[in-house]
Amino acid sequence: MSVQLIQQYHAQVEKIIRYGGSRKESSVRKPFQDLLEAYARQRNLEMIAELDYRTRKGHTIYPDGTLKDALRQDWGYWESKDDQDDLDVEIEKKFAKGYPCNNILFEDTQTAVLYQACAEVGRVSFR
Repeated sequence: MSVQLIQQYHAQVEKIIRYGGSRKESSVRKPFQDLLEAYARQRNLEMIAELDYRTRKGHTIYPDGTLKDALRQDWGYWESKDDQDDLDVEIEKKFAKGYPCNNILFEDTQTAVLYQACAEVGRVSFR
């Protein structure tokens, strides 16, 4: 992923906060979605927003994004949270609801946390 795309992401988040005065997930998640879409295009994947999934417990969940290929295979998931939330608590809540723990990225505009094979494998600060 290019430095330019990451810089555009940061600039867009700051602009949304400055113009809108909001740090809520629904306000600031679009720039990260754009970043993921750019990443996906480079790999012939598509980032599909808000697809519904039935969990093993019978609940319906809606990850903010799912990376899919032309054969409709899932390659990964994305979940955005407010930067005012405790990200680790929110991650546990999502897993308790049945969200996938294989290749899912959680982010709150400040920190990104990657889970693969149900274990945290990466944590990066955006600051």
